Amino acid sequence: MIMKIARALHKRTKGDKGFTLIELIVVIAVLGVLATLIIPRVVGVKSEAETVAMEANEKIIRNALERYYLDNDEAYPEELDDLVEEGYLDEIPYDYVYEPEDDGYSLTLKNTKPDDKTE
Repeated sequence: MIMKIARALHKRTKGDKGFTLIELIVVIAVLGVLATLIIPRVVGVKSEAETVAMEANEKIIRNALERYYLDNDEAYPEELDDLVEEGYLDEIPYDYVYEPEDDGYSLTLKNTKPDDKTE
């Protein structure tokens, strides 16, 4: 059946140049089908990647806090900048709110987007 369609699309008289209307319609239809398959997969990829990156950064900070805790007589740092100064982190990603507590610490993200950093 595909061969019949291909032969029908390519039957032309000698000397004709260009594409037939049917060939153009088929190409547009194929592009439309591809677009309907690809667009839903692409939409939201950036925000999903940002969320995954923020979760990974939080895990890295928590890991550095635990290493600091074990290396410093079971005491958490007073602020996150202490982790950078002592070499546990290269930098503090995004704006995290860190509060040491008697039985641990609390770590929350101040802003939900990395572009919204306030200074």
